[in-house]
Amino acid sequence: MGTSSSSRGPGSKSPLIPPWADSDPDTPQPQPEEQRFRGFRTQLGQFVSGGGSDQAKLRSALGKYARGATGGGTIGPRRFGAVANVGGALFDAMAALRDGQHTGLPGIDLGTINGLPTDVAIGMLVQALVPVNGDAERIRVALNDALSEALVGQEEFDFNNITDDVIADMMVAYLCESIFEQIILDSRDAFAKAQDPGQADRAEQAMRALVCSAADKHMAPLLTGNIRTLNGRMVRDVQMRAIRDIWAEWEGYES
Repeated sequence: MGTSSSSRGPGSKSPLIPPWADSDPDTPQPQPEEQRFRGFRTQLGQFVSGGGSDQAKLRSALGKYARGATGGGTIGPRRFGAVANVGGALFDAMAALRDGQHTGLPGIDLGTINGLPTDVAIGMLVQALVPVNGDAERIRVALNDALSEALVGQEEFDFNNITDDVIADMMVAYLCESIFEQIILDSRDAFAKAQDPGQADRAEQAMRALVCSAADKHMAPLLTGNIRTLNGRMVRDVQMRAIRDIWAEWEGYES
């Protein structure tokens, strides 16, 4: 936590979809509306200043985020193209390790990471997967959090512990963290409305819980029982479908 304190975020004149992040770069994007973040940031600030317990205000903030700040359900999900690409590569790498195969990532194979302290192995995987673009830092955080959550309790990295369920949980966690980190960035100074750091932390936790609940609701069913039939390209599409479904749900949240 604490991500929000240093967030400056994009302005209203920033493009809705940065060029490196667009999942559909051949389709033109509209010009952003003026003050498109205002309603979202105002509502989120009210949620934070109120102690972070009013779920109605949080849902209202996310509704404004989906409908206005990000350009709606057709445009907003396209912002996560780079995230989905890395998610697909993460899936392929972990599935290869599960099967005792080479990951295709430089320096990452069973011989180099099996038996290492888990945090060291996670660091190597993250370093190999993070792209060189404007989303690099948020993707780094999401990868690290997702891998740490999926491998919690394992002192040493052991490919025998990588099960289908571990991979599915990891992918849902990665999607959750990626969306959460983007919302935090876009919130700009909304969390500065907190009366103290503890209040800001509680508000972040509440928002993260709601985001993760949505990620689990819309992505987990697409993975359950299907892990062995999927590859990275397909998982990229699964993530994008889940994000579109999340945006559709959030667009329905009342103001």
